[in-house]
Amino acid sequence: MKLDIRTTFEDIEIEDIKESDVNQETPLSFPISKGAITKSGDIIRSYMKELDSTSKNTISEEEFRDALFILKRYRENHIPSLKYFSALLEGKLKRLQVFEQSIVSSRSKRLESIANKLVVRPTMRLAQMDDLVGIRVTLPDMEVLDQFIHDTHNCEIINSDCIFDDFHTTNYISEPKPDGYRGIHQIFKCKADGNSYFKLELQIRTKIQHEWATVVEILGSLQRVSFKAGQGNESYLRFLELSSVLFSIEEGSPIVAAYAKHTPSDICIKLDVLDKKLQIIEMLRGFTSIPSPKQSVEAKYYLIQLNLYTHETKVLPYDDERDANEDYVRLEQEYQRSNNFDVVLVSVDDVNKIEEAYPNYFLDSNDFISRYTKLLVKYS
Repeated sequence: MKLDIRTTFEDIEIEDIKESDVNQETPLSFPISKGAITKSGDIIRSYMKELDSTSKNTISEEEFRDALFILKRYRENHIPSLKYFSALLEGKLKRLQVFEQSIVSSRSKRLESIANKLVVRPTMRLAQMDDLVGIRVTLPDMEVLDQFIHDTHNCEIINSDCIFDDFHTTNYISEPKPDGYRGIHQIFKCKADGNSYFKLELQIRTKIQHEWATVVEILGSLQRVSFKAGQGNESYLRFLELSSVLFSIEEGSPIVAAYAKHTPSDICIKLDVLDKKLQIIEMLRGFTSIPSPKQSVEAKYYLIQLNLYTHETKVLPYDDERDANEDYVRLEQEYQRSNNFDVVLVSVDDVNKIEEAYPNYFLDSNDFISRYTKLLVKYS
């Protein structure tokens, strides 16, 4: 009988790692060999695949747990690079004079999510994974986004001695995903010891694109499915696709390819029919969380807890990363048998922007509803 996988991930998350285990001499050091990282990824993938297999186990539980420890250390060693990159990003936004209009937030990928991705992508090596840590910037509109993207000559990020200039960009605005997702993803490499580097993902989106992505998350929470993974009711998925098209039209940007021949009026008619059938807008209006008393406490990390039963949201500030992670895992373990709770650990540039950065954890779809209803009238 195999060990309880979920509990094992949680145990590893909160296991104490000695300071001497992580090289602190330089903020961009690379103390784990690529060979050890690759081997650990292969072990985790094999063990996860064997969970649903009747064949003889080739990976022991001890090997699996040891591989998870390596993965945890590897992920933790990305954090200084993420903080360094965040400072460069803040500098760029301030120079462009759009910092106050923008929202910056960051996160580390959960161990369980990393392991599942290794299984889904069988040829990917762990060292190739580019979203172990990520940062997102939400900009006010397409004009500012274009300014941000094309600002390369004086760019603090590109011109940094610690950032390789061969970054990779995937533009889901010029070519939206079939499900309606829009935004720009850039993969940067932060230099470490020798020729080593850490990868991190920068997601860039406009406020309109953020409103749409937020509703995808909120509907997923309310329906207890992952719409962004293509799961759930087909009618809901179609509504999300069409609303993305409507928002794209408003921004004057390309729309989902499947609707290229439809007029704005056609899109509005289809949306109206679907909403009358599903009552999505009315349902969203009826769900708003009750935030706990505001704590305007500046901190490094914030733990957001959403109770879908009472519609209450709590925000807890932390300055110590380890304390924040331990409470994060404890709450996930506590909530794992219930669909009524959601929790996330985040970092934002301003405590007063938490609700703007993560409105889905406050069930706040007001901006989406307001824009959607106005555009429906405008383009009908």
